Amino acid sequence: MIYLLFAAVAAVLIGVGVWLGRRQTRPSTTGRSHGGGNDVDDDLRGVFIAEVKSEIGNLRRNLMLWKAAPANLNRVMPLRRSFHTLKGSSRMVGAPTLGDFNARFERLLDRVIDKSLSPDPPVVAVVEQAVAALPELLAQFEGDRIPRADIAAIMKTADRLIKSERAVVRPLRPAVEAVDPGAAAQAVRAVRAAARPETPLPPSRRPAAEPGDDTATS
Repeated sequence: MIYLLFAAVAAVLIGVGVWLGRRQTRPSTTGRSHGGGNDVDDDLRGVFIAEVKSEIGNLRRNLMLWKAAPANLNRVMPLRRSFHTLKGSSRMVGAPTLGDFNARFERLLDRVIDKSLSPDPPVVAVVEQAVAALPELLAQFEGDRIPRADIAAIMKTADRLIKSERAVVRPLRPAVEAVDPGAAAQAVRAVRAAARPETPLPPSRRPAAEPGDDTATS
């Protein structure tokens, strides 16, 4: 009986030792991704946070330039590039909320760049709201803090503009050159005069026939 008791205790101790060993070999989950549910390496996480902060600075500077000249496409392209960069980085670290948010504004500015959507005040305004909301989304990624900005409403507005038909009107043919009214009236009079039949002169006003003129009539 004593032998069996010692064997049982030894089996329990071996089992506990194996369990503790497995616990020590598990990967760290301190780099948890907020919104993605996947583990993120701490170094990669730090690089991502630094990149987002840098792009937010770029977006703020380029937004000011674009607001001064919304029709200037050269000022739209840097904004679109920043949203594209943030979209790819967010998806790489498993932050789908940030990725989807930036993807919306990349598509919106694509429409502005290809001239299928005018950069009207509503378009500029929603991009400005997006840039202002990005620091709050980053804070949510870092510490699960809920953004004060209405992220869902901003994305809904962007979707509506992306799907809108407020396209830039392109002429289908070259514009007709303006015609001088005086020249047009003169041309009309000339056409009418050419179409009017000649009225034969009375005999008394006909020119006298020259001698030997075969066309003279008696």
